[in-house]
Amino acid sequence: METISNGLRIIYDLICKDDIDNALWEVNELEQYLIQNAPGLIEKYHLKTYFTKWRNRLMRNQNHNFNLVLDEIELLANKFDNIIF
Repeated sequence: METISNGLRIIYDLICKDDIDNALWEVNELEQYLIQNAPGLIEKYHLKTYFTKWRNRLMRNQNHNFNLVLDEIELLANKFDNIIF
């Protein structure tokens, strides 16, 4: 079984490898999975806002934006360490 934090760390690693297209795809996949299977988490932690913000920042393709996304992903990954999906 995979945790939400593992999904976030996959996105984190892809951004670090500068694989932005796959990182964007993973953000979309994680969002869709959570919408279908854990809509309460989406609302409780305002994840929809995070996903939208990350997509916008990654599409701008600036290193400063990437660092902001990485910081947010790291914080959320730590928060969701014990939540399984």
